[in-house]
Amino acid sequence: MKHSPLMSDQTLFRDPDLFDFDHPPEEFNYRDTQMNDLALALRPAVQGFSPLNTVLRGPPGTGKTTAVRRIFAEVEEATQRIVPVLVSCQVHRTVYAAFAQVHRALFGQTPPESGVPLTRLMGRIAGELTGRGAVLVVCLDDAGYIVPGGVLNDLLAGILRMPEGYPGTRTGVVLTLSEIDIDLSRCLDPATRSVLQASEVFFPLYTREETRGILADRIRAGLYPGVVPPAVLDLLVERTYGCGDLRVGLATIRRAAIAAEQDARTEVTAADILAAYEVSRHLETAMTVGLLDAGERAVLDAVLEADREEEEAVIAGTAYIRAREKMPMSYTGFYHRLHKLERLRLVDLLVVRGMGQTRVILVREGVEEALSATGQAGATGIAAGCAGVCEDETWR
Repeated sequence: MKHSPLMSDQTLFRDPDLFDFDHPPEEFNYRDTQMNDLALALRPAVQGFSPLNTVLRGPPGTGKTTAVRRIFAEVEEATQRIVPVLVSCQVHRTVYAAFAQVHRALFGQTPPESGVPLTRLMGRIAGELTGRGAVLVVCLDDAGYIVPGGVLNDLLAGILRMPEGYPGTRTGVVLTLSEIDIDLSRCLDPATRSVLQASEVFFPLYTREETRGILADRIRAGLYPGVVPPAVLDLLVERTYGCGDLRVGLATIRRAAIAAEQDARTEVTAADILAAYEVSRHLETAMTVGLLDAGERAVLDAVLEADREEEEAVIAGTAYIRAREKMPMSYTGFYHRLHKLERLRLVDLLVVRGMGQTRVILVREGVEEALSATGQAGATGIAAGCAGVCEDETWR
């Protein structure tokens, strides 16, 4: 049957939000075991005790954050004895920023970005918790982002040792980790490890049939019937299963449907899927780059420019000269940012010993492609954040 082209006021989408990465699905299938383990860990908190600290570990796009969002929503609906707070460590990368999110959950407002000591902030949080008789459960989502610099260690110590400084409080944590090589026993000091004592819940990659089921459910709910023919769905499943990240599949079908809609077609084609996948498969890298501050992005852009223009390997000194042209920075500041890029797996640093020690910078595979595909190439100066919040009367 031949379909007529779309009119200008028609759309292929029932609900485009269903293809957002953080949209809670109506049905969260294939993760019953993990959900049960997480519920068991939180059960002591319902009775007023500290929960069991838990690490959710698994590759990106395997449902860790969705599981936390879902269980936290159930907790908020069922009881006021637990205060669940989800903190994105990709966005909130300091101890103060994380506690500010806890404050927001308790009081409905974010504290000033400066001028309020952390101890005062923690004291106000602890006072509210004890006043309510509530247990604080903080999920540090993508905790791997704050391992560098000891931020994760300091944040865990602050949360889990709160009962020692503020008797009567009860706290616990859930960590999500997508990096399989992060060893918490090496990232945390002995004192923090002793209070963490976390059990682990593993989120495996979805099987091919599970991938098909999830994508088919989203397509059924988010697009109109017939928009994705069976053969096109097969191709989408193949690409999504091959990369192992369900988020890539959701981004791919959304981009493909938008492309078909813009061409006034009522069906997504295999060509739409392939073109959309080339952009979406660099999703994780593009998201990481998008969260760099202006100085870190200036260093990355300098390295990429040198990599394109220099015939030989990029030397750190050369990249520093280029970075300084984009933004004033000291040599120490440059190296601090460069090592941050290495920790985020955007570049590799090699030391070549000869006359002194020369550092060679290697751009990781996929970084250039991610920036080109998502339109971020050459865009030095990612905004570091919003302006400071005016001081509220409650802080005076």
